[in-house]
Amino acid sequence: MTDPSRTLRDRLRIRLHRALRDGRLGPLPLTPLTWAARADSDQWQALAAYRGLVHQAFATRPLAPQVCADLWDRGSFRSSAGRKAFFSPAQRELENSSHHYGHDVQLKRHAGLPLIGPPLPWLLEHGLKVSRTATFESPRPWTRGYLCMGPRRAAWLQERFGLPAVPIGPWIAYARPVLEHAGIQRLRQQLGPTLLVVLAHSWDQVERRMDAAACIEAVADAARAGGYRSVIWLRHWKDPELSGLPPEWIVACNGHRSNPWFLDAMRTLVELSDGLASNAFGTHLGYGVALGLRLHWIAVQAEQDLSALAGDKAREEAAEWAERQRLSAALQQALSLAPAASTAAVRELLDPYWGFDRVRERASLRELLRPSERLTP
Repeated sequence: MTDPSRTLRDRLRIRLHRALRDGRLGPLPLTPLTWAARADSDQWQALAAYRGLVHQAFATRPLAPQVCADLWDRGSFRSSAGRKAFFSPAQRELENSSHHYGHDVQLKRHAGLPLIGPPLPWLLEHGLKVSRTATFESPRPWTRGYLCMGPRRAAWLQERFGLPAVPIGPWIAYARPVLEHAGIQRLRQQLGPTLLVVLAHSWDQVERRMDAAACIEAVADAARAGGYRSVIWLRHWKDPELSGLPPEWIVACNGHRSNPWFLDAMRTLVELSDGLASNAFGTHLGYGVALGLRLHWIAVQAEQDLSALAGDKAREEAAEWAERQRLSAALQQALSLAPAASTAAVRELLDPYWGFDRVRERASLRELLRPSERLTP
């Protein structure tokens, strides 16, 4: 049941925040009412601070693009270790999860809107969900609906919540590389054909494990068979440093999920690469297909540990994992076909979840994101 006082607070907060950001209240003395203005100042600093981390990581030569996984929180960087699940100190949007991977920043930038301005009237679904029962944040009084990648997930969200759910294509389409085009081309010449590796990883209460030595051997075999000269091993921010990698391989990390330039870093790695190797049916697969990479399946099974979860949440994640395993088998079958047939089969399999042809042009996205004064569903 909806808490009437919570609903009223949400409405007042939205209106005050918008009025302050739009300057409709004029200059105000430093009173509690200016909390939004002060928060915005910290968020602008956060954007700049994270940008510095990302720039430094990708500007290092020889290339060593490891973005620090620390969090910008109340004016300084702090360790992300020990934080509660899905913690983010970002305050640009009204829903915390809309900040993950910088999705809100990417959409506003693409649409030509202020990166920190009136909150978006949409919930931005981060990551990938492939099962009908997978949950997401419930609607709030201000929610117009949901933005997600593919049409299948959009249909499920609309069915569950009775609100519009709009597929807008793979998030990577709205990212911009950290490096200029000329810089990427110079690096591509130096690296030669490059294989990007993105394996199954843990997240918060879900732990995934695999035989690291077997993965390294399988990647090396794929690199040799595919004619790749360089390998970029992308490490998830939550995973420990991995020993035993060949010294010539490049280790990368895009930083914590709260890094607003996370997807810009990811796009840079993808544009530096020619192929993508993985043993996980995750968001990265569709990103690789969207940007024209060759896919390679690493046949080393990952094991999932749900012992930190219980009840409905454990059952939900078990069902999601089972569906990902089914899709992984279908993907392997598609990759085994002749090149032309394989490309078509892979795209057909992934399109319902990534919505490759649903990417919005600037004017269309701007109209979609246009703030609304309607605060109730």
